[in-house]
Amino acid sequence: MENPFSYTSIVEGDSFCNRQKEKDDLLSFIINSQNILLYSHRRYGKTSLIFEVFKKARRKRPKINTMHVDLYGTLSEKEFVAAILSSLSQIESKVERLVNLLKNTVRNIKLGWSIDPISGAPSGISVSFDSGYNEIMLDNIMGLLDRLSQKQKLVVAFDEFQEIANYGQRGFEKRLRKNIQLHQNICYIFCGSQRHILNDIFNNKNRAFYKLAAYYPINKIETGYYFSWAKKLFSKKNIEFEPEIIKDVIFRCENHPMYVQQFLYFLWNEPEISPETLNKIEHKILQRHYHEFLNLWESLTANQKKTLKLIVSTDGKEIFYANAIQSVDLKSGSQITRALEVLIKKDVVCKNKNYQIQDVMFKKWIQTLL
Repeated sequence: MENPFSYTSIVEGDSFCNRQKEKDDLLSFIINSQNILLYSHRRYGKTSLIFEVFKKARRKRPKINTMHVDLYGTLSEKEFVAAILSSLSQIESKVERLVNLLKNTVRNIKLGWSIDPISGAPSGISVSFDSGYNEIMLDNIMGLLDRLSQKQKLVVAFDEFQEIANYGQRGFEKRLRKNIQLHQNICYIFCGSQRHILNDIFNNKNRAFYKLAAYYPINKIETGYYFSWAKKLFSKKNIEFEPEIIKDVIFRCENHPMYVQQFLYFLWNEPEISPETLNKIEHKILQRHYHEFLNLWESLTANQKKTLKLIVSTDGKEIFYANAIQSVDLKSGSQITRALEVLIKKDVVCKNKNYQIQDVMFKKWIQTLL
């Protein structure tokens, strides 16, 4: 039987765990064309959640069109526009209609595409600009989205939206906002994981996107939902083990969605399941991430490393106490403050009630291998 757990790609169907409230809330936003800032830490399943909500939206009557625009790695306004153009095949699957749709909207571009041999639909589109990029192209492509939404309600998800903070074009955010705020039949989902950048984009009064979207954070999944979901999937293989086994997995992963999926993926392949099996799997996961974590560790300064060890040893509590500072050979609280500023910007550390290392396995790597 195929392993139902997935940790390296979009999670769908039975492999997707719960998030029922989040799906209902987001669908309500979409139906009412309310813009959303969807935020979570890395690998919490934001994109998988978007795709699950998109399925529900497409089943609504009248149908809602859906479009996912991946902005990861885009460096300019031109690449932003190209990402939208490349995603239009999600709305219009017929090549001829897609070409006609674009030829009078955005001029001086070349389109290339690959065709799905089974469906005959374009499965991927590449975009190049014949004679350079002109700022009017942003207005044109956003105007096209508006016209499409007049025929059928539309939801557009901009994944990794924090990438726009690195664009160098003057006035880009103002021009984009000018278009978005006029679109009455489109829900825009701005999705990302770099909290400090997203906060600045949407909560800074001097930025064009100030208060343009409703803030909707995605949190960890509760243990009870994980337990019933995992138990149901393992029952398909007629595997029996103590309920505490699954609870131990969830505890070890601190309810982190990607790591729970990864742990259960390896557990599924084990011929026998016991507490010792869990120790073996945890070691395997740490070893698989070893070079990733080592590269991160070596990129940090001595004070940043000491600050991470301090967070591990104190569980992020009372880290500015004199005895805590001395325990990791730091000299003052100001050294910790400066280190934390950088670690938070790098999304290595976050602060809720206490300071926390975002990646739970990186924290375990520091605990066990250093």
